[in-house]
Amino acid sequence: MAFRRTTQPVLSFPGEECREAWTCSEDGVWKHVEHASGGLMGIEMMAFDSAPFWSLNHEESPDEAVALRWEASGLQQSDGARLWTHWVVAKREKQALVGTLALVMEPESLTADRFEPSACLLRLPADGMAVWKELGRLVVAFTRAEALLHVFVLTARELDAETAFEIRDVCAALQTHGFMPQLEAVHVWTQCGADFVPQMACLFEHASIIQEPRPDPQPPAHSSNLLPVQVAVKKLAHQRKMRQMTLLAAAALIYLCFFGTWWLSIEWREVGLEKALAQISTQQPEIEIVREAQANWAEMEPAIDPDLYPAEIFHQVVLLLPPEGIRLKEFQIDGGKLVIAGEATTVNHALGFKDKLAACAPLQRYAWNFPVPRIRDEDNRAEFRAVGTLSGEEAQ
Repeated sequence: MAFRRTTQPVLSFPGEECREAWTCSEDGVWKHVEHASGGLMGIEMMAFDSAPFWSLNHEESPDEAVALRWEASGLQQSDGARLWTHWVVAKREKQALVGTLALVMEPESLTADRFEPSACLLRLPADGMAVWKELGRLVVAFTRAEALLHVFVLTARELDAETAFEIRDVCAALQTHGFMPQLEAVHVWTQCGADFVPQMACLFEHASIIQEPRPDPQPPAHSSNLLPVQVAVKKLAHQRKMRQMTLLAAAALIYLCFFGTWWLSIEWREVGLEKALAQISTQQPEIEIVREAQANWAEMEPAIDPDLYPAEIFHQVVLLLPPEGIRLKEFQIDGGKLVIAGEATTVNHALGFKDKLAACAPLQRYAWNFPVPRIRDEDNRAEFRAVGTLSGEEAQ
């Protein structure tokens, strides 16, 4: 995997137990420092899923195929986020072997300007495998030629004989699908148990087992263009804020340009308002007379409007009753509330009365509350109760 010097002098990498800070000197050498922020962040592989696959057409870009695979897994790129990256590992006949990583968990710290998978920051052995530890978790990466093929986070926390079998199973699955040839070298970049190397030598007879320190991280030659959701949302909010500031500046400019016209309009309205207030003050006695007459009419309305007579309302209710099947037990008018209660031989009779009550034109001034009738256990008769409330101005 090719590397190049970056213009970003700061790099954050997930070490064995905590994150490491690296800075680039003027001569292009990366050095481990106590603290640094910003720059490039290597996201721990625990936050990724890896899923290499054979693309059916090696001539076309596998972008759509990669997107379909991850979307089928439930990932969605929204708000400008870029959650997956891919690259072509190898080609054969009319197929292309595509390696892809998807960010399935949000990292804890996102204070960088650029984001890359941590495995892409290490110089991996060609046609081999490397094992190292990140933030307490063991990571194994496989390559085909010099290209990264697959990355897997082991369930084991220590390198021992059982872990060797877990690595063997992952490797066998890759070889079964024709993703990788026989391993040439296994590089171990972290401490391991006494039985790990002998077991690995037995399981991978044709590969050399090399124990060495983990190489220093370096920025990759090609950016993965990853953008976590939190960062994308912040950028989107920043862009929205900048647009709002631009709109505010434009609005302020328009305000200044038309301030004179606005001020004259306000002055003209003030003059008109003063005239209107003077006219209202002059006509106030007449207005009070009209209001008093209106209030008196509202008080007299129940006595002069036949539709509000209790007898007339009762008559309208009785007209809704069928020849048989319903018996009224309560009829009460209290201010703006009308209560009608009774019993019906069946629920259908009660519901039919409810529909007639709601459709009765003389009683449309009431808003009806008609709960579900209650069925008596002893004779299966339905007891109902309807409460009508005068709506709008009539209730005042």
